[in-house]
Amino acid sequence: MAQVTQDVNEGMPLEEERAKDEETGAIEETEAKAPEAETRTPSKKKLIVVTAVVLATIALIIGLSVGLTQRNKIDDSKTNTSLSIKPAEPKNNEETIMSAQNPNIDIFDNAAVVMNETKLELKELSSGEIMSYREFNKGQPHNLVYLPGFMTDDSVASILAVLPQFQDHHIIAVNPIGWNGSTMKKSVYAHEENADQVMELLEAIGIDQAIAMGYSTGGGIAFYLAQKYPDVITTAFLVHSIPLDGLRSVDENGKLVELDMGGLQRMVSIYPEERDALFQFFKTYSSHPETFIPEDHELVDYFYTAAVNMPGKVEAWKANFDFNVSPIKTQYSEPSMDLASLESNIVVIHGLNDIAVPADQVEHITKLAISDNWAPQGIISYYNDHEGHLVFVDNPVAFAKIYRTAFEEQVLIPNGINPNIKIFDDAAALLETTVREEKNLPSGETMSYREYNKGQPHKLVFLPGFGGDDTMTSVLAVLPQFQDHHIISVNPIGWYGSTMNTPLYSHEENADEVMELLKLIGVDQAMAMGYSTGGGIAFYLAQKYPKVITTAFLAHSIPLNGLRYVDLTGEVLDVESFDDVESMLDSFYPNDQDSLYDFIKTYFSSNPDGFPPKDHAINLYGAESSINMPGKAEATIANSVFNVCPIQGQYSEASNALALLKSKVIVIHGSEDMVVSPTQVESVTKLAIAEQWAPSGMVSYYDDGEGHMVII
Repeated sequence: MAQVTQDVNEGMPLEEERAKDEETGAIEETEAKAPEAETRTPSKKKLIVVTAVVLATIALIIGLSVGLTQRNKIDDSKTNTSLSIKPAEPKNNEETIMSAQNPNIDIFDNAAVVMNETKLELKELSSGEIMSYREFNKGQPHNLVYLPGFMTDDSVASILAVLPQFQDHHIIAVNPIGWNGSTMKKSVYAHEENADQVMELLEAIGIDQAIAMGYSTGGGIAFYLAQKYPDVITTAFLVHSIPLDGLRSVDENGKLVELDMGGLQRMVSIYPEERDALFQFFKTYSSHPETFIPEDHELVDYFYTAAVNMPGKVEAWKANFDFNVSPIKTQYSEPSMDLASLESNIVVIHGLNDIAVPADQVEHITKLAISDNWAPQGIISYYNDHEGHLVFVDNPVAFAKIYRTAFEEQVLIPNGINPNIKIFDDAAALLETTVREEKNLPSGETMSYREYNKGQPHKLVFLPGFGGDDTMTSVLAVLPQFQDHHIISVNPIGWYGSTMNTPLYSHEENADEVMELLKLIGVDQAMAMGYSTGGGIAFYLAQKYPKVITTAFLAHSIPLNGLRYVDLTGEVLDVESFDDVESMLDSFYPNDQDSLYDFIKTYFSSNPDGFPPKDHAINLYGAESSINMPGKAEATIANSVFNVCPIQGQYSEASNALALLKSKVIVIHGSEDMVVSPTQVESVTKLAIAEQWAPSGMVSYYDDGEGHMVII
């Protein structure tokens, strides 16, 4: 199977290059004690001052090993991610981003609430051991067995449980034998043995099919769950995990160090046991210290308890060193080549800033396994350029995005499951309960609109694209990122649901009509989002009414110098007269529901696996608005004459309206947009930014993998 590479740096301002994040480390470890799952009283011991040599060794102890060789940068294809539902991600608005507040704080706070509400369960196994676990998001369709890293426990999974990408996951967070909350009456020195114990727990609690996620040291256990029990564990995600050829220990010169049991005990003993000292130690391995979980946060108490109360520290380390499922002989173990007998999928997710488990070793062995077909069932790898070992408490949003991409591509889509179906179902249900309203305007026109999430603090006026209407916005309304948005979805003059008694050929005039509506319904301040054709109207709302519209988002919008129409061969079409426009529309724009669906999905969708099914209510609403739009020709002409920058367009003179802007304009576009040329949008936006055509500022965000129909 070919390797897939994922970069989760989409959404960066185009004019700013993010500096490479500093190298990272991991979270995990301290002196062995009897399991005290709910202990919260930190033990106080003297902080041990460690040398640089010891620091290098400690990085290993955290769950993996320190590699001192330079990482090799990868250069593969990039993909993107979609989302689930339910609020939990940090608010992605300018005030939050620019403030000093940690943007992850809402996630950590929500996770602490979930931890306090979720009971720790215990099961006695046939071996006499007691294994503990927590279940998050019970009742969701996708079972995920989470195996924690060294010196962590089920508490880390609470962070995943509140992220939107995991809202359709029933997470069973298991503490293996030797981890905090579980016993270790008999030393367990192999991840394979621990996998057997975990499987007995899963059988006891009725989990007959699931995916597994092993973080750090837990990756070895997750691997053997998939390798030995493929009927139950269909896919194993190895997340910042020990590599397939096992963990190595190196000294300050990069030389391999052999560790016997005494050596392992000495390694473990150097960890600080005092809470603050241990926290500061872990934070030195953070790749994003500015977004790292705060030291005084309640979750840190859970993490500290897990670290100091892990009874099997030495045993887990020996298991890491002995783990080797590849045909490469390592210092500590013979190769087992267990990859050859795999019947389940293995998905490796790693970060190139991980210095606890060296990214170069993980990448090298994974690429070798892929190229030489060591695993007939297949291994897939996803890499994130900027993330380190502590990604769950450093940048959980970035991890959730890359995981969701992998989950959809490797689990859902191969099994014929539309990854967005729950979003579409929720949106259709919301539409059933959201009444379309209308207002008579002074011009004599009637304008319709729907309001979603009333009462939320951030007002967003949505202007739909050509052939769309207020129903499309229901998809946004159910997404977690919009749960704090009161969305006023407006059908402009000439759109389905509103009248067009007099032909209207200008986005500027339509903006004036929309503003009349906003006055009538009492919207005195808001943001605007114009999608596709609606971007022209959103621009003029911001340009003419800056006290009301403070920011305009132009999403896959017509470019600042107007739209050039091309046919399916790429030839520019002449639309200089009304007859030309009607002839153009008749020639390639289908006017029946089935043909329209096939046309849009074939030519405009960059993700056909996630496109709504033909018979879905969301698609039926969309077909109705598209076929019955009264102002198709007028909107087409408005697109072609729109030009607000100092560039002479084919169809219009430049108005240079950018120079009069007092509101901010934010351009959001995708590289796979076949309707509105991303090359044209990017070039004119870059020029506008470089030449400072808009004194109030302009920002652009680009998504490498998305096309024009991104909202659905």
